[in-house]
Amino acid sequence: MTTAPGIPDENSHATELRRRWTLPENAPFLVALRSALTSGTGDWRAVVRTWTQPWATENDLGGIPLAGANLSGLDLTGVHLSYADLRGATLTGCDLTDASLTGADLREARLVGAVLTRANVGLCDLARADLTDANADDALFSRARLTGAVARGASLRSARLVGADLTDADLTDADMTNAVLVSARTDGTSLTGARMQGVRRGSLHP
Repeated sequence: MTTAPGIPDENSHATELRRRWTLPENAPFLVALRSALTSGTGDWRAVVRTWTQPWATENDLGGIPLAGANLSGLDLTGVHLSYADLRGATLTGCDLTDASLTGADLREARLVGAVLTRANVGLCDLARADLTDANADDALFSRARLTGAVARGASLRSARLVGADLTDADLTDADMTNAVLVSARTDGTSLTGARMQGVRRGSLHP
């Protein structure tokens, strides 16, 4: 049975990433980290560096529960947010350059004007997310779910959307020059009902 994007198997790495945030001994750390992330004034990387987990680095937020959080304008360059719960979160103007968001749950999240250059957004659930004017040049969206997402005016130059689900997405005036939608070795991208008026496709690979 195939697991839906963003939903980990019981014994998967994703489950382990998410489980660590539920451990009682990590509760105070999570409270401090959420405060640093949402206050707009805290040094969240410094908080992460204090964590005693042997695998933790200053960029390690994998699996973190941040549904509905306001993270507007944060510098999240190179951050590890794989399998994080970011449902309904506000990431307007965030810099997510080179970030890893593999399998993250971003349903109905706001990423207006966010920078996702070279970010790995593969397997993400971005259903009904707002990526208006986002810059996702060279980003990897392979097998991402973007059903009903809004990416009006977004820059997706050389982005890879192989196997992505863009059903009913709004890509009006997006720049998809050299974007890759289909590969001979993978399932094709779904564009059923997608709005692509004014899309700049240049040498878009079919």
